[in-house]
Amino acid sequence: MTSEPILVDAALKLLPPRIRHALLDDRLFIERWGISTVTQVTLGKGGPSFRRDRFYDAIRKAIRKPEISVHVEAQGDSNWTVLVQPQDKSLLFSINSGDKHYSITDHSAIAEDAAVRTAWFERTAKEINFEGAAYQSWLARIPGAPLSDDEFAELMTDIEWTPVSVYHTLHSSMEQADFDVTTLVPCELRYYERLVGQLGSATSVEEFIDAQAKPQISGLQRWDSFHGLLYALLTCSMEQIADYIQIENLSCDELTKAYQWLTEHGDPISQVGAVEVALSHLDTHPELAPFIEQMVEGLIADDPENDSSGFALLSAMIVMVSSELARRCTLGSPPPFYRKQAAIAQASLIVRSINCSRIDPASVVQWARNSGLGHTFLLQGLIDLRCEPRWLPDFASADQLRAEFVGRISNAATRNKTKIQTESLRTLLLESTSKLANAARWPFSNFPGPLEGGVTPRHAIPDDILKDVRVMLEADHLEANSFAGLVNTALLFNLPEGQSSLAADALRRVKFSIENVGDEDKSFGLIGGLAVVAAVTRGTDLANALRVLTRVMRRRKRLMANPSDEIRIAMISAASHENLDDWARFAGEWMTEIAFETADKDAAKDFLLTLRSLVQMEPALARHCAIADAALAAFAS
Repeated sequence: MTSEPILVDAALKLLPPRIRHALLDDRLFIERWGISTVTQVTLGKGGPSFRRDRFYDAIRKAIRKPEISVHVEAQGDSNWTVLVQPQDKSLLFSINSGDKHYSITDHSAIAEDAAVRTAWFERTAKEINFEGAAYQSWLARIPGAPLSDDEFAELMTDIEWTPVSVYHTLHSSMEQADFDVTTLVPCELRYYERLVGQLGSATSVEEFIDAQAKPQISGLQRWDSFHGLLYALLTCSMEQIADYIQIENLSCDELTKAYQWLTEHGDPISQVGAVEVALSHLDTHPELAPFIEQMVEGLIADDPENDSSGFALLSAMIVMVSSELARRCTLGSPPPFYRKQAAIAQASLIVRSINCSRIDPASVVQWARNSGLGHTFLLQGLIDLRCEPRWLPDFASADQLRAEFVGRISNAATRNKTKIQTESLRTLLLESTSKLANAARWPFSNFPGPLEGGVTPRHAIPDDILKDVRVMLEADHLEANSFAGLVNTALLFNLPEGQSSLAADALRRVKFSIENVGDEDKSFGLIGGLAVVAAVTRGTDLANALRVLTRVMRRRKRLMANPSDEIRIAMISAASHENLDDWARFAGEWMTEIAFETADKDAAKDFLLTLRSLVQMEPALARHCAIADAALAAFAS
């Protein structure tokens, strides 16, 4: 080794493990610096380890001589044999030592015979829906020269990051009750692009659905009518997406089989999407009516307060996956709707694998809750409000997910009421006293869904409600209830320009003195509701007034809670600024004010950790929060 590689080798040892491993996985980096590496292959958890080059050589020999055991030495000098056996049109691979036996993945791609490699690749690509540019690249390389060890490892990694392969891994992990966050949340961008479609140049959810989600669903259904339907339903986190799922190409048996599986093992997202699809096709597929009934009954009966609930499990998995994607920057810096779409689809895939296992869902919910990832999810959600102010991180709760799904089913039933002919289904879905109607809770069933945070409501606020709002805000004295009409309609209707300024003018007119506010929780509820109004209307005037109102109430000892509550209000109010620097300045100045008025050392320590987490997630905050950081660090030390 020359002097340069020696220095590089020494430098690598000083790097954090994650960075060191990433560099050592980079073939160009290894070749550039002439670094000598020995790669190990380990079978299962606690299984034998082999030098990769020796292991692959033994497999090549075993492929050449099927039914004949080929010797390979494991780490620690233990002796093993590789055996390849023909099975139908494929090969069965195993490795043995005494009474120890491992079945291993089909390694036919490493064969020296091009025909063996090509047959394996075409069969595997079809089974796992491996397509696109990566498929075309490998399709051209496979028939050529035999793959090197590095090329084979690269191919297997590419195949590993497909939704079908990941689901098999998840299912296997659940069967063995052996999983962690890294197993549940893949860290590869290409995987999520295959799961929900590429973001491409889309900057809005409407553009994404039209340019990416629609062709993604079509491709899945061309691949396999049965399994393609199941994977397409994972993407139905917005009701418009379900409109692009077609069931005409499925036979009656396939369709019945799919809906039976969804009824027994499906995740809530897929079940809601399946109900929407079935309702729109009931005139041609009346055999789906019993499955609609069973799924809707199940969703209504599901208690979101119970940790065993499907909604509780979905909520916990959404929080976990979203937090990990944000923490690792797996998707880069996409619009929030794309990260939410990827996270919800992956969370739904996890829920499916749990539903098909013997694992107690409550134990997974409790494990996820204790992971501490909820704080990361909350902070990232507050940052995302600048781009998509209508979807709060609270809306990922189990209770709100249930309310949203009830609203979606109700909308679908209304749209397709002429197609609903069975009496039992009409009683369940359409009557004013139906179970579905009783399950709906206004306004929660009408709140925006996770992909609708940047979508302006189609309906304008009714004139009579608008008149009541104006009368209440123009009164000489303001009470907490004076703002109720405005707060309650902010997420439901497209408010006319000037409504937030009307509220700001009202606060200034009464010199920020609000009567009959009640206890501290109600005070925060009022300010938080007005912060949402400021965010969704981009009402910077109201946001500025709320900062003054909060300061007045804080100094009058009417707000004495932990600073984290006020940070939340500051971040929601900041979403009134769409421009990144204006947003960062507003949030930073408000948090600096809170920092200088924090009188408890423990609260200051928590605040400092939160502040630094926010800055790490969104570096634009750094220069506007530097003074707050210094003040908190000095006080908390």
